[in-house]
Formats: sequence, C-alpha cells, structure tokens
Amino acid sequence: MGVSDKTRKILWIQAGGFCAICRKQVITPGTESDDPSVFGEEAHIVARSEGGPRAGGLAEDLINHHSNLILLCSKDHKRVDDQPNRFTVERLRRIKSEHEAWVRSMEDADNDRLRLVPDPEFPQPKVLKLITRGNPLWNMIKESLAFEYALPDHLRDDDEDLITEFLDLIRDYLDIARELDGVRENRDAEKGIQQYISRLAERDFLVGAYVRHFLLKGGSAERPIPWPMLRVEVQPAALAEVTDEKGAPYPRQTGA
Repeated sequence: MGVSDKTRKILWIQAGGFCAICRKQVITPGTESDDPSVFGEEAHIVARSEGGPRAGGLAEDLINHHSNLILLCSKDHKRVDDQPNRFTVERLRRIKSEHEAWVRSMEDADNDRLRLVPDPEFPQPKVLKLITRGNPLWNMIKESLAFEYALPDHLRDDDEDLITEFLDLIRDYLDIARELDGVRENRDAEKGIQQYISRLAERDFLVGAYVRHFLLKGGSAERPIPWPMLRVEVQPAALAEVTDEKGAPYPRQTGA
C-alpha cells in the first residue's frame, strides 16, 4: 500500500510546504496560462524497499506513516538518496523534527503579530451618519482610539485648507478627549467642532462619520483590547446620497 492522501496532507501541512533541508517553498508561482509547478517530493526516512538507502529496522505498517516521511525538494531528495552515509536515519529524523518546529514557530510568530479584527459584539456600520452638530461627533471622538478620514480630490485651495484644518482639529481632540472631564471643556470642544461644520456647510460640504469597533489582538496582551476607530468623511453635498441605516437609498423626491 502506498502513501495515503491523508498522510500526504499531514506531511505537507506539518512541513509548511517547504523543503526540510533548504527550506525553500516547493512550488513555483503559476502564470496566466499555466498552473504552478510542484517540485516537492515525499521521501522515506527508512527506505520503503529492502535495497533502498537506509533500509530496515521499521515495522511494515510504519513505512508509509507520516512520521517516516520527510518533505524535500527534488534536488535535496536526490542528494539524500545519493549520500546515505551522510544523511542517516537519525540525521533525517532530526532534520524533520527541527524543520517542523521551525514551521510551528513561524505560525506562533504570526499569532503574536499585532492585528485589528472586527469586534463581533458590535455590528459594523454600513453607512456614515450625517453630522450637523458638534455634540454627536464629539461623543464619537471621546469613544475612539484611532482615526481615519477621507476628503474629495480636486479641491480648491481654500476649500482644502478648511477641510484639512477641520480634520487636524479632530485628530488633536482625539489625543486629549479622554482627559477632558469638565462640562465647560467638553462644551468648548463641541462648539469648536460645530464652527467648522457650519463653515463647511456654507461651502456646500457635508460631514459624515461612524465608529467601527475592532479588537487589537496579538503581542503581549493576554486578552484582545477594544479598539474603536472613528472614520470621518467630508464630501460635496451635490455628491451625497441619502440612505437608510442598511445603505438602501431613499427615493429622490420629484417636483409636481
């Protein structure tokens, strides 16, 4: 009986798709017209045939077990079989063990990488909320830890200056919002935001915003850290589309 499909999958997954000796990926990229080329080979550590290199000393039912197989590129497979005195059973088992530990360490490193993932406890907004007053946006700022924005292209210089001043103000407030406890400080912040919203409206720009809730995972944190992110967009009123909360557009009103 040959190597089963299940055993083959286990071997390739544990090896990470890399040759255990040179640690090169044993597949080449495909092209628009051709599939990728696979040059990985499943080599026996204890030989399958009696006359093969490193033959003997293993029960028949373990010959084709994944523990007796090592994933190699075609070049290293030939080298291993041509040099059985150098690549002994003990050495190949050590190479296999060390390689699979290396693959696991790469997976662990990836798990430790800091990354943002959507928080399943909160529905992700599909549309921006129209902001016409300073208070709703200020409450979003106080809630958030991060900030992203969007503004139109091809703006006049004076419009772009006003919009970037507004966005810089939001970024500055984001840094200090949680330190402002007094009612007067909060009201002053709301009024400052309101002034910019009004000035933008006078130039036919609308402000939209929402908060997306993420979790920061990885690193040294034992638990995911809530990471709400504020998104603010400033767009020309002529290009805005009014929708419901699910993003379905309201029918436009036509004149009688």
